[in-house]
Amino acid sequence: MYYVGFCRLCGTGPLGLRQCGRCNKLLILCDECDAIWTSSDLKAKPFLAQSGELPCPACENSLIETPSRWATQTDIEASDWLQQALEKKQLELRQGTAFAPDATNDTTEGDTHDAS
Repeated sequence: MYYVGFCRLCGTGPLGLRQCGRCNKLLILCDECDAIWTSSDLKAKPFLAQSGELPCPACENSLIETPSRWATQTDIEASDWLQQALEKKQLELRQGTAFAPDATNDTTEGDTHDAS
C-alpha cells in the first residue's frame, strides 16, 4: 500500500492512496478511521464515512468494493495533483502495509488490496 503519512484525526491510521473503481479519482484514505481527502491539503476537513458506508466523494461508488483498490505506481504517476504535491514536498510517498507501514520504502508496482 502506498501511503503519505498518518491520520491527524485518529492518530494511528496510515493515509493510503485509494483509487475509485468507477470514476478513477485518486483519494487519500485513512486505513483506520476511513477519513477521506480529495487533495494534498491534509489540513482541510475530510469526508467522513456515514454508517459503515465508504462512498467516493466524487461519484458515490463504494471505495471498499472491487474494482476500487489501493493505488498502484501507475495510478500515482497519472495523478497531476499528487505529482505536484510530491514535487513541492507537501507529501512524502512511502510504501508498506497497513499494519507495518515502514516494512519497505520500495516504490515499485505493488499488489492491490481490499480496503476492509
